[in-house]
Amino acid sequence: MVDGLPDIPPLLPIDAPYTQNYCEENIYLLAQQFEQQTHVRDVWDISVVFISNHTKSVALWMQKAATNHVVVWDYHVILILRCRISGTSAGSADRECQADGDHINTTIGGSWIYDFDSKLPMPCSSGDYLSETFDLSVTLPESYHSLFKVVPASEVLDWFASDRSHMISPITHNDQPVNLAPETESSRAEYRSPPPPYPFLCGAKAKENGIGNNLADFVRMDLPQGFGSVLSLTKFKKWCF
Repeated sequence: MVDGLPDIPPLLPIDAPYTQNYCEENIYLLAQQFEQQTHVRDVWDISVVFISNHTKSVALWMQKAATNHVVVWDYHVILILRCRISGTSAGSADRECQADGDHINTTIGGSWIYDFDSKLPMPCSSGDYLSETFDLSVTLPESYHSLFKVVPASEVLDWFASDRSHMISPITHNDQPVNLAPETESSRAEYRSPPPPYPFLCGAKAKENGIGNNLADFVRMDLPQGFGSVLSLTKFKKWCF
């Protein structure tokens, strides 16, 4: 500790679940783990960030899925920890730490991003993550610019629900789509990417309100009311610090 500040953010839990192409579920479960750890919750504000835009096409660099330099997602989900320090400017001192064999440049306090699908260290300081993941040296059409919906982790854990239907290839008969009940569709589904081995995620409040799937509500950036706050890249950078 330095002047009451945490030296480094919490490392990724060894048992953190990960399923490729299910970023929202990976981050949900990581947020759940952090929320259950008092030493994390007492020091850090935990938020889930949904990255998308109005055209569902955001360009991100330094992603493991990129065959070249950049990958275009319809949406992506990350977790951010912001140091909860009253009356103190976090992130004013630099130091280095060693974590799981990776050499990580750290800033005392500050904010840290967890992205299972990034080539960058995890956690990664927000400054490094944003500069490497969103390459401002490249001029992109506006349709590829990212927006950031920041939602408190506790709200996501309460209200998020997904039946994974967005990952199911349409079932057809004689080249015509067949509409099935969700439970039937899931049992006969051909997923675009193998699903996680655990049951569908559904927060307590979502379950109480009969909500089985609201992923689209979290990903959409144009809802006048809903979860979290939508920020541009410039405003998100300011929010991080």
